[in-house]
Amino acid sequence: MILSSANAFSVLSDGSQARKTGSEKELVLARVVQGGIPVFYCVALQDIDDFGDANANNLKRAIDDVFINKAKVAVHRDHYTAALVSATADGASVNTGIYNGLLTQIKKDGRPWLINIHCVSRRVELAIKDSLMKNKNFTNVKEFMISLYYLFKQSGKFARHFYTTAGCLDVQVYKFKKVHGTRFVNHQRRGVTDLLHNWIVLAQTIENSIANSSQSAVSSAKLRGVLKKLEDYRFMSVCCLYKQILDIVAHMSLIFERNQLLSFEITPTIEITKERIQDLIDSEAPSSVASCGITLEDDSSIKCSLPRTGHMKRKAENREYATVTYSGMKNVGNAMATIKSLKSDVLPSIQQCLDARFSSFSHEVYQHMLWLDPANWGDVKSEVKSLQFLASHFRVTVENAGGIKFDESNLEREWKDLRVTVKHYYRGVKARALWKRVFIYRRNQFPNVCLLAEIVMSVGVSNCTVEAGFSHLTAMLTDRRLNLNHSTMEDLLLVKINNLVWSESDRNDIIEAALEKYMEPRRKHKLDKPSCGLGAPIKRRKRKDSGSESSSDGHDIVNISDDDESVSEMECGDHDNDSSSDDVVSVDGEGLLQALVDSLDNDEN
Repeated sequence: MILSSANAFSVLSDGSQARKTGSEKELVLARVVQGGIPVFYCVALQDIDDFGDANANNLKRAIDDVFINKAKVAVHRDHYTAALVSATADGASVNTGIYNGLLTQIKKDGRPWLINIHCVSRRVELAIKDSLMKNKNFTNVKEFMISLYYLFKQSGKFARHFYTTAGCLDVQVYKFKKVHGTRFVNHQRRGVTDLLHNWIVLAQTIENSIANSSQSAVSSAKLRGVLKKLEDYRFMSVCCLYKQILDIVAHMSLIFERNQLLSFEITPTIEITKERIQDLIDSEAPSSVASCGITLEDDSSIKCSLPRTGHMKRKAENREYATVTYSGMKNVGNAMATIKSLKSDVLPSIQQCLDARFSSFSHEVYQHMLWLDPANWGDVKSEVKSLQFLASHFRVTVENAGGIKFDESNLEREWKDLRVTVKHYYRGVKARALWKRVFIYRRNQFPNVCLLAEIVMSVGVSNCTVEAGFSHLTAMLTDRRLNLNHSTMEDLLLVKINNLVWSESDRNDIIEAALEKYMEPRRKHKLDKPSCGLGAPIKRRKRKDSGSESSSDGHDIVNISDDDESVSEMECGDHDNDSSSDDVVSVDGEGLLQALVDSLDNDEN
C-alpha cells in the first residue's frame, strides 16, 4: 500500500551468503518520501537459491518478484516501472557491470531515466584502502593491530596480566578490538585509538612478562617483537598520523551513513574532506604524536595522562587522570622525516582517489538537484531551468504520479511563490525541516514543485541501512536458530527494520492482527464414523470379577493378572445407514490413544 501510493521510490539491495547456513540471501529495501521525510522500508528478504545462481539475471528476477508477485508488496507492474527513479547497490561487478550488471539490466527494462548508484559509503572505504594500504608504513600499523587482537584472544593469561598492570597503575584501558572487517574506516579508527591509549600500559606489561619468565619461549619471542614496535617512536608517529587521517575521513563516513542523506549533499561533503586533508598537509606541527595526547619528554621518554579506573563513565568535568611515563623509546630523530614524507606522498593520493571515486556526482542530473537546499538559492532563472530539466528527465514518473496532474507551465510561478513564502515564513530553516513543513501544510499550494522535490528526496545514495539489516539477521541466527525457515527469517527482519518507521497505530494494528491469528481456536480432528474400527463409538465392557474397582473420579479401573487372558473389547455399535451414515464423531487425543491400545490388545488375542 505504501509503495502503491508513492509517486516515486528507489530500490536498494545487497546480497550476502550466511556463514552459518551457507545460503545466498538478497535483502531489498525501498526509500520513499512520507510527509517530506525520506524513510526506508524493508520489503523482502529473497532466497536466491530459489532463482538459481547468484548472477545478474537471477538477481533481477528476484527483485522484480518482490514488487510484482509478492503479496506483501503488491505493486502494479506499470507503477513499478514508472515510479522507480534510482537503484543502489555495492560495487561488485554483478551489480555495477556496465554491460550486463544488475543495475544496468534494471535500467534497460524500460527505465532510461533511472539513476544507478554505487553506494557512497563503499566508495569511501575503497578510496581510503586504495591510497593508504599501498604504503608499507600504514600496512604495518594495520597488521600490528590485527596481531594484538589475536594475541589477546588466544592468550587469556597475558590478557589478565595486562588488566592487572592497568589496575596497579589505576588507569583505564580498553580491549583490543577486531579491526579487519567490512567497515574499514571505522574499525581501523577505533583500533588505532585504543592502541594509542593503551600504548604505555601495554609496553610495561610486556616488559614485566618477559622479566618474570611467565611466558613460554615462543610467546616470549612474540612479545619481544611487539615490544620492539612499541619502543619505536617513528612507528608511534605513523600510528598518530594514521589516526589523524581516519578522524577526518570518519566524519565524512558518518555523514554518508545517515538515513536522510540527500544526493546534493555528497559533493560538498567531499570538498570539505579534501580541504581538511589539505590543512593536514600544510600543517607545520612538529609532531603528529602531540595531537594524540602523548608528550615526548626527552630523547627516550614519553608520557601521557590516562583517566583513572572507572572514570570514563563520569562526566568530563568530574574525571580524574593519572600521568604514566615510559622510557626506552628509539628512532626519535627519524620520526619527523618519515611523517613529512608520508604527508607529501600519501595525503595527496587520498584527495585524488576521492575525486576519482565520486566523479559520477558531477553529472548534470545531480547538479540540477541543488535547488532543494535553500542555502543554494540564487538566480531564479537557473533554478527554474533545473526544475524543467528534472521534469524532462523524469517525464514518465511525473506523468504517472497519482493524485496530481503535472503542469510544467506552472513551475516558474510556483517556484517564485515558494521563494517568497520561505522568505516570510521559513527564513533560516534548513532543507529537511523546510520541506517537511511545505509537504504537510503547503503541498496543495505548490503541487508541481513538491512532486519534483519528492523525486529528488527519494533517490537513495547509501546502502548502510541494507548492511545494518544483515547485521540484524546475523544476530538472529544464533546456534539454536540455524533451522529457521526462510519465511520466518524474513518476517523477523521486516519487523526489526520497519519498526523504526512504523507509527504507534501501525504497531497496534500489527499486534491486533497477530493476536487474532494466534487466538483462533484449534480445529478438532474429525474422522468419518466407519462401521467398526477406531472411529466407532467406544464401549467398555465392565469386568464382573472382584478385580474391578472404581477410581475416585468415577472411571473404572481394571486389574488384570498375568494369567488372565480376558481383556476389554471394543465393540462396534449397530448403526442405521440411512440415518447416521453422515454422522461425524470427534475423538480427542486421549480417547484416540486408548482406542489404539485396545486395538493392539485385540490383535494379540
